[in-house]
Amino acid sequence: MWRKNESHQIVHYYWGESKTQFVRESDSYAHWVMLAPEEGAFRYAIGQEEGEASFGQVVIVPPGLTLWREVSSSALSFHFVEFKWSEQEVPKTAKTKTMPYGAVLILDKQRLLSTYDYLKQASADKDLSAHYVFDLLLLCLNSMRAGEEELKPIDEVIRNVAAYIEENAAEPLKMETVAVRYGLSASQLTRRFQAAYQKGPLQYLTSVRIHNIKEMLIHTDYTIDTIAQLNGFQNGFYMCKVFTQQTNMNPSEFRKTHRV
Repeated sequence: MWRKNESHQIVHYYWGESKTQFVRESDSYAHWVMLAPEEGAFRYAIGQEEGEASFGQVVIVPPGLTLWREVSSSALSFHFVEFKWSEQEVPKTAKTKTMPYGAVLILDKQRLLSTYDYLKQASADKDLSAHYVFDLLLLCLNSMRAGEEELKPIDEVIRNVAAYIEENAAEPLKMETVAVRYGLSASQLTRRFQAAYQKGPLQYLTSVRIHNIKEMLIHTDYTIDTIAQLNGFQNGFYMCKVFTQQTNMNPSEFRKTHRV
């Protein structure tokens, strides 16, 4: 059970989208920091550790240490979280021999993407954001102790369903058909998917499509109607409606704003 506690308060959360550089090349913080790239990559240095981080990695910085960072791709979209955290708040099943430090490679990338989506949606609510920050921290801890018992394993069937949705997001998928394909009822699919990824399969499909649409808007000259057809929408009008609901910006505005 998540407990509202001073030890895991969020001090600051920021979603940086399509940035070509950081405001500062270095900084130190009074609290713990996670810098997590969702698209693109950045080089970093913390004490004696240095490297390059991209999607699937989370760079964790302890209080008081200086973080050096530089965008190393054409553009970088990232999550920045400064938070208060106590090791006592971490469940015993997630404990590691050392405190998190430096770049952590997340093993469960499907769940990571789901956590990122929910973190962005909950950005205005600190209590709810704290839940997803803690989930992100647990993903880091789980990955650091690979080979030990997982804290909240995702069953293999639902993992395969998520992979199938990602691979076939451009098709007009029906969840009832997907459920039958994996030997589940529609209600079983929804319940188990929600438990694994904190969102239903339809929401997951939408998040995958929105991600792919963003990539096409930025990196291709396809028309809106063509992008809609390539991402499972019947027409550009409906795609624009869904895209605007999810991002608070229509596709044309997004393309104009985010073209590098």
